[in-house]
Amino acid sequence: MIRPSTVLAGWAAALALLALVLALFSPPQYDWALLAGAALALAPLGAVMLVPRRGGESRRVLPDTSLPTVVVAAGIALAVVGLAAGIWMIGIGLEVLAVGLFTLIREMREQRRAGER
Repeated sequence: MIRPSTVLAGWAAALALLALVLALFSPPQYDWALLAGAALALAPLGAVMLVPRRGGESRRVLPDTSLPTVVVAAGIALAVVGLAAGIWMIGIGLEVLAVGLFTLIREMREQRRAGER
């Protein structure tokens, strides 16, 4: 079974490689910096996932799909693309991110309540 931290490390390595290739073969622009930033952002997340959970293996209630997670990812992507597109895109991305985080927190609370029953 592949651990989630291994998947994140592989994805970060692929993004870092793409950033390196873009930095070598394209004129200085934001493209390679965006990929390198994404690769660097995955490193702490992967390190956190390596730490074992306290309390052992407990039963977790997980949804089949989670729309708020997709909305959060889209908000982050819009805000990062705003670095190249303009401040208006950063504002839209942050608004989408705020809505996604609000609904994600609400979904997590509902999952906890369902798990306690």
